[in-house]
Amino acid sequence: MPVYIGSTTYDASSISGAVSLTGNLNLTTSFATSIGSQPSFYAGGRTGWLYYNSFGPLNSWNELGSAMAWQVTQQGQGSYGFNTSTGRYTAPVAGNYYFYAQSYYLNDSSSTANYIHFQIARNGNVSWNVGGRTPYNIYSHGEKASYADGINMSAILNLGVGDYASIIPYWASGGSGRLYSDHSLFCGYLLG
Repeated sequence: MPVYIGSTTYDASSISGAVSLTGNLNLTTSFATSIGSQPSFYAGGRTGWLYYNSFGPLNSWNELGSAMAWQVTQQGQGSYGFNTSTGRYTAPVAGNYYFYAQSYYLNDSSSTANYIHFQIARNGNVSWNVGGRTPYNIYSHGEKASYADGINMSAILNLGVGDYASIIPYWASGGSGRLYSDHSLFCGYLLG
């Protein structure tokens, strides 16, 4: 049975071994498809509670870097782009990537309503969305001495080789909020 991809027709006589169709997509002589060397990562923090000053000043965007004590707990074949010192994933292959991040946040002040914006940045820039807009979210706004409902963020970013993605929260107000790194994760993989 022939397979048509773009303007090319593949059949049993035109395939010997496996054929690389595009990027990481391969086709075998039995017409099975596989993704080879698909970049992916799964990293988790391992250092307990961390206040804003572990990452930088208040009222600014600060990457979650080495203070998180990142450990790469799962790494797909060909994925060597996650740096545990910077908390950045650098794309080894150009394409669209899916990223997911989550954390556990506590405002431990009973007198200040602290909050945090939690974003995934592209090359350190949170304004990567359509029209250059920042896809804002806010956690723990108006809550005093309480846990946020759970910080969850996902994004699909188009990255070129050498571009990077990172978690970059904005710590606001009195600064008494903190993240629990052991319940924080950052993961992603190449969509194509």
